[in-house]
Amino acid sequence: MDTVHRLMTSHHDHLADWLREGERASLDSFLHAHHPDFSLVTTSGDILGLDALRSALSGAGGSRPGLTITIGEVTRLGADTYRFLEQHEINSNVVDLRVVTAVLRGEHVVALQETAKPGPDYRRLRT
Repeated sequence: MDTVHRLMTSHHDHLADWLREGERASLDSFLHAHHPDFSLVTTSGDILGLDALRSALSGAGGSRPGLTITIGEVTRLGADTYRFLEQHEINSNVVDLRVVTAVLRGEHVVALQETAKPGPDYRRLRT
């Protein structure tokens, strides 16, 4: 597993742990991986900065029992830009699949663009 794949997997493991278990340390670790200038374009087209992301996630701890997030098909697009698939499963059932473009600065996520993939395309990712 390459460095970016490990980084994105760890990053999303913290998010899944927070959403599944509600342990504050997981949310803190997840948010710490973001650059202060972070921005996210969500699947619905909303643009969130780091403070808005923190606020959006703050009450979501424990809201997704059984959630796991798998990262696969990481492709380097440029010096610090990558694309990957992000698959959400609850109790082994795929509930969400996204194509994500990420801009990194060292080990910090500067920007993410998420695009939803429709349900019929769901498949288990091989990491």
